[in-house]
Amino acid sequence: MEKKGVMKEVRMDVQSELAMNIINYLIIEENYIYVGNEREVWLENLSHPTVQLIYLNQRSIFNEEQSQQTFRQIERVRSRIRRRYLMWKLNVVILNLDHLSIPLLHSQSHYLKVININQAHDVAKDAHLKKFYPKLSHIKLERPMSELIVEIQNATKKKALEIHNLLTFQKRPYVIFGLLCILIPMFIFLSFKPIDNWGTIVAIVYGAKYNPLILAGEYWRLITPAFIHFDLLHLLLNVAFIYQFGKMTEQVFGWWKTLIIMMSSAFVGNLFSYAFVSNVSLGASTIAYGLLGGLLFLGLENRKMFMGLVKNMILPILLLSIFLTAIDPVVDGYGHLGGFLGGFLIATILGLPSYPHYLSRTFLAVATLIVLISGLFIRGANLVERTDYTSHNQDLIRYYLLEGNEEKVLYLIEALVE
Repeated sequence: MEKKGVMKEVRMDVQSELAMNIINYLIIEENYIYVGNEREVWLENLSHPTVQLIYLNQRSIFNEEQSQQTFRQIERVRSRIRRRYLMWKLNVVILNLDHLSIPLLHSQSHYLKVININQAHDVAKDAHLKKFYPKLSHIKLERPMSELIVEIQNATKKKALEIHNLLTFQKRPYVIFGLLCILIPMFIFLSFKPIDNWGTIVAIVYGAKYNPLILAGEYWRLITPAFIHFDLLHLLLNVAFIYQFGKMTEQVFGWWKTLIIMMSSAFVGNLFSYAFVSNVSLGASTIAYGLLGGLLFLGLENRKMFMGLVKNMILPILLLSIFLTAIDPVVDGYGHLGGFLGGFLIATILGLPSYPHYLSRTFLAVATLIVLISGLFIRGANLVERTDYTSHNQDLIRYYLLEGNEEKVLYLIEALVE
């Protein structure tokens, strides 16, 4: 990952007030950043839904060879960015401010658009700019260059400070600490229970995922398994995982969005397990992988800052999880997958603070989640019907008989015994 949060003075060769007005708008209003050098003006916003890279052409192009050289340079820059940030789509716009270059700068590429601008009113009239940047047609592009330079420098300093604060984790992750303060005491409490003879039954009693009871209406069992651990190593791995990725998630998303991501991940993860795994399941791995899914959305939303995290940490962890699931049947890989997908979809729906919220993307994520949940409930019910749970059902009833809880016994007989 690149070193971020270090303030560098922005130096650019801008030859007109019109160009500086356009640059100022794109940086201040559209969240582009300047990635060029002192001779070339490049603007980049990898999160923009339509135009991720802008090249501002101010120099005159007199022949076809110069034109082709410009296009080759743009293709090199585009290819490098796509490889670096794992981008399938990367659209480029050439804002051509030199009227002599108009006859030679034209492109048939699906990803490259050339827009010619000679005067400020050309911006308001251009159909493509209206589509890409609806607010731009209402902006007056006639402010003096000296004023704009100061504004761009201040905006750049502000962004650098925000990045610095983000990456230094100045906020305490209270939601993550709260979750850990539940997991650890719960583990200690369960350690005193008779797990030698009744391990699986005790897990069910205290909220583990047990498919027949979920089918009977105990839907809270799609959340509570995330708080139960019987194995110390299992607990420590999940605690380390959740703390490491949770503090980053809470720093970026905020506490209440992080809380929603965690609980939704537990729900979807255990729902996946309900639909595909007949065994009793427990553990906070669904939350851990949900946080990982949230961070994947973060990497896709802000590739510039967090794609290194996706490439160097998230993808290797996912590959390792797939490998462990393949070699160890005890590992609930479906729960991990469900937690990851749940975290990603919920993070997509919630979005990041201070970032544009795209309704089409949100609608797609909501629709996907609804269809997914509906299908998983149906498949889970079919799995219960095909699986023999007689032994566990009898042991569960026997446990409550020994406890003297007749009311619970009657409930289980009605819910579990045909």
